[in-house]
Amino acid sequence: MAFDAHSNFGESVIIVAPVPANTGTSIQVAAGEGARFPAAPFNCTIWPPNVNPKSPNAEIVRVTSILGDVMVIVRAQEGTTAINIAA
Repeated sequence: MAFDAHSNFGESVIIVAPVPANTGTSIQVAAGEGARFPAAPFNCTIWPPNVNPKSPNAEIVRVTSILGDVMVIVRAQEGTTAINIAA
């Protein structure tokens, strides 16, 4: 069984949120921080700032491509529900 590429502590803030916030499929992370993430495809967890990620407030997305700091995502993966993602 093959596993996705991964990175330890690959994290950033979202500076450009998807449009619309609960169905959009593109996010942009802080300048230069796209390099913190592995080559796509991989799963990623998104949650609001200043809270611990838990099932009611977090969403797992599938990153299908990454170019610089822009990621294309597939929403609501692994049984999670799409949330409103804000910058």
